[in-house]
Amino acid sequence: MRKFLIVLAWKLKGLNVNKLFVELKQKESWSTKEWREHQNLLFLGFVKYCYEKVPYYKKLFDSINLKLDDIKSIDDIKKIPVLTKDLVRKNTDKLIVKEYFDEKLVSHTSGSTGSPLTFYGSKERSQHIVAGLWRLYARCGWQPGEQVASIWGFKNHDQPGWKMKLRDYFSGITHLNAWKANDPDFEKWFESIKRKKVRIIMCYGSSGSRFANWMIANNKKYKGLKGVFSTSEKLYDFQKAQIELAFNCPVFDMYGCGEAIHLACSCEKSKMHLSPDMSIVEEGSPNIDAQTPLIVTSLINHTMPFLRYQNGDSGSLTDEKCTCGLNTPLMELKVSRLSDVFTFSNGKKYPSLYFVLRLYKKGFDGVELFQFQQDKIDHIFLKIVKNNRFTNDTHDNILKAMSEIENHINNAAVVELIYQEHIEQSSTSKHYYAKSDVK
Repeated sequence: MRKFLIVLAWKLKGLNVNKLFVELKQKESWSTKEWREHQNLLFLGFVKYCYEKVPYYKKLFDSINLKLDDIKSIDDIKKIPVLTKDLVRKNTDKLIVKEYFDEKLVSHTSGSTGSPLTFYGSKERSQHIVAGLWRLYARCGWQPGEQVASIWGFKNHDQPGWKMKLRDYFSGITHLNAWKANDPDFEKWFESIKRKKVRIIMCYGSSGSRFANWMIANNKKYKGLKGVFSTSEKLYDFQKAQIELAFNCPVFDMYGCGEAIHLACSCEKSKMHLSPDMSIVEEGSPNIDAQTPLIVTSLINHTMPFLRYQNGDSGSLTDEKCTCGLNTPLMELKVSRLSDVFTFSNGKKYPSLYFVLRLYKKGFDGVELFQFQQDKIDHIFLKIVKNNRFTNDTHDNILKAMSEIENHINNAAVVELIYQEHIEQSSTSKHYYAKSDVK
């Protein structure tokens, strides 16, 4: 009954998630050859679609005299020039397919670079996000209809209780607010997870490990969990160990970005498996810091296609074979979203992603790079590097975001805005888009 209601709820939103989930799950037993052939067909069809439907790619191909006949297989992918965030900002309208223009769904991302970007998707993309998650959850024995808890930052978390309960009931997801994550909140989370018999937790690594640490410290036990999935920020080994100890279940590290969903996910052997039916991942040329940038192609978003997009992360592909049973290619992620926890004098703690997501909204494309830095317990710098799209409206939007942050943390700190020509990276050449010097 529960599964029926959840599937029906998604259908009412125009998303046939269960049908797609069944199709995706059937591929789990494919051989390496079957995956390679399938991805090659998807790639060729996607390139043809981009050339015929997307003004930006048609102009790009024509400008370098690149013909569709020149792209015979995925081995020819490097003939296509790389798409950067700056090119996306300058050509947003030209990257949107005309047929989808009126029904496009707006999204925002900062990726790992701290550089905000607005892009657009569709219901097709939304359907693949959900069904793709279901496929990952199923790898540890989860079945549609079983409860999922999402420790996440989300909008309208202060809405009336009955609305929250109704949404949770029909989505099969218990929403736990990562922006309010302290000891009294952890107690409520624990009781909610027990009461609803949650089988899967999806979380930010920092929030999940803090919750796990609280459980360990307070001798809280919950044995019903099948798996914990961490995403959106780097999952450190000590965080993974804390979560495994608290919940006595496997912990999976998911990797993706808004522009290209479900890029990879670790297995129980801790190997990072790519999703060849969702995206293509390539290695770029090493940069001056000896980092190898990743170039990704989303095979899902037909509203605003990202073909050979450099998303700001770095890593490498490997020919190693995994013994977990999956035959999908493997990768190693070197640099993704780095995170900290911000602590204030009242004892409250907030994950760094709370601050970052204040600039995920529309109106920040004039920001080339940003960084929140908590230098003192009652003070935060917001460092901004402008680009040529910066306007007075951008400045006003930044001030509104700063005010929102100060109100949310009950004025426990002052946020000070400073404009800079550049922002220094860490000693390892990694960019923290939010960092705290208060330990």
